[in-house]
Amino acid sequence: MKKILILFALGMFITCQGQEQQKTTFNQLVTPKKDTTMIEKFDFDIYEKTHKGSDKYILSNGNTIFSMVFFKDKIGFQRERLPAPSFLTIYKEFYPNGFLKKKETYIGGNVKVGISRYYDEQGNLIKETDEDQKFGKIKPQQVLEFLQEKGYINLRTGKGRVDEEGRPVFKLYFGEKNKEKYWVISIVKGIPNTDPKNFPKFGEPPAYLPKIYVIDGDTGEVTIEGEESKDTISVYKTYKGKEYSQKEWEELEEKLYEEYACKNNISSAKNDKKDPNDPNGFTSRFLLDD
Repeated sequence: MKKILILFALGMFITCQGQEQQKTTFNQLVTPKKDTTMIEKFDFDIYEKTHKGSDKYILSNGNTIFSMVFFKDKIGFQRERLPAPSFLTIYKEFYPNGFLKKKETYIGGNVKVGISRYYDEQGNLIKETDEDQKFGKIKPQQVLEFLQEKGYINLRTGKGRVDEEGRPVFKLYFGEKNKEKYWVISIVKGIPNTDPKNFPKFGEPPAYLPKIYVIDGDTGEVTIEGEESKDTISVYKTYKGKEYSQKEWEELEEKLYEEYACKNNISSAKNDKKDPNDPNGFTSRFLLDD
């Protein structure tokens, strides 16, 4: 009897270890590790080494800085991509004095996951937000698994994070309307653009149109939307209590950025505010964050 009890206890220990190891593997894919490092400042040495953020830079922790900019006496930004096979990126914003203002983790370019942290100008933590609490039954991991099933990504190798040009293969959006949660997956090069009705009046037509999947955030039911209905898919953004479709949001974003650029003596040229690796661009990061 004593032998049986010992074997049972050993079996339970091994099972718990296995479950913990499986949990760790799951968390590595969608949840960043707890931030236990000292409060950081904008690294101006790296900024100069990368020709003011024009070149990529690999940090000692394996993260790759793919976007970095600092507007003198105004604000700084930094975007990092975690090592493969992770599909996470980290967005950091800095005060004029160089101290870290916020640190957020994203999946698919637009959806915050994990713990977002916010600091005062002296580097003191003033707020933490658990972004994972907003999701329904369908979590980021299940969305990634869906993309893998469709052949767009590989969770083991990290293939599908970006294409050969370094641009996102897919974009993710998460929202809620009338208490119903939903995911929107946009495959950037999802459909070959061969229909003349999609060609612009001037210039070369895009080679591809996005393919859009809409997933119910609780039931997991999947529907596919065509390009013609992209602008009316539920709510793309909510700002100051008003809901906007993607088209309406892009128009508002353009207007607000021009006003901000004029007020702060910043170039309003599109190329100055858009980052090909970041679908939101600078506008929605520092103009519209509440």
